[in-house]
Amino acid sequence: MTVLLVGVGADTDHVRPALHLDDAGRFEYLPIPETEPTSESTTYGSWNLDHREGTATQFVDGIRPKGEDGTWINDQSEISSWPVHHDPNFEALSFGDRRGNGGKGASISKHLTSGDILGFYTGIKRSPEDDDLHRFLYGYMSVDAVHDLSSLDKESYYNELRRFPENAHAKRLEGGGSPKHDDLVIVDGTTPAEKLTYPIRMSERIEKSPWYKITDGFASDFAVQGGLKGICRKFPVKLDLEGSEFIEKIQERQCRQPSD
Repeated sequence: MTVLLVGVGADTDHVRPALHLDDAGRFEYLPIPETEPTSESTTYGSWNLDHREGTATQFVDGIRPKGEDGTWINDQSEISSWPVHHDPNFEALSFGDRRGNGGKGASISKHLTSGDILGFYTGIKRSPEDDDLHRFLYGYMSVDAVHDLSSLDKESYYNELRRFPENAHAKRLEGGGSPKHDDLVIVDGTTPAEKLTYPIRMSERIEKSPWYKITDGFASDFAVQGGLKGICRKFPVKLDLEGSEFIEKIQERQCRQPSD
C-alpha cells in the first residue's frame, strides 16, 4: 500500500488573486484554465463554488492559461467563458498527467497501483493578507488502476484514452483531435475519495531556497518518507502509511477544523 501526494491545481501562475482559506478555514478548489481545444463544457462562469454562492468568476479576476510564459486575461466576460482543465476530477474520480517534462506521470506510474491512494496539494494563502503561499493537502482518491499510455502507438493511445471520457486529456482529444501529450499516465480512481472542506497545511516558511519545507508535525503525523524536505509546488511526497490510516488521519483533522 502506497500513499503519494502530488502538487496540482490552480496557483499564482494561473489565477489571481491567489487562492486563500476563508475565515472558517475552508478552501474553494479551482482547476487551472485550459490551454488546448477541448470538449469541456464547464467554464469559470459555470464552475459552482462549494462554500459560497455563485461561480468561480466571483473569486477570479485574472487567468493566465499558459502560466508564467503567458499573458494575463483580465476581461471578465472572457474569463467567464474560458473552459477549465478539470484535472483532478473528483466527481468522475479521474486524473492524468504526462510522464516527462515535470509531469507527475512518472512518479504515479512508478509508485502507485490498484488499492493505493493518490493525494493532491497546492499553494494556498491562509488569508487574503498572508504573504506566504503554503502548501496544503486538499483532496485524495483511491486508485482503481493506473494506465500508462506512453508506450502505445498513436492509434492504440487514442483508443485507450477514449476509455476515460471524463478525463481532461480525453476531452482535449475529443475537442481538438489531439491530447497534446503523447506520454500520458491516467489514474482511474475509486472510493474512498474526498475533496477536503478544510485543507491540511503541509509546509512552513524557511529563509532560503526553496523557501518552504514540510513541517515537523505533518512529516511525523503522516509519516513522510525520507524525513523533512524542502517542498516546491510539484514535489511528489510519499507517505509510509496504509491507506486506511491515511484516511483516518484526514478525518480526524476534518473534525477539529480548521486544520493547520
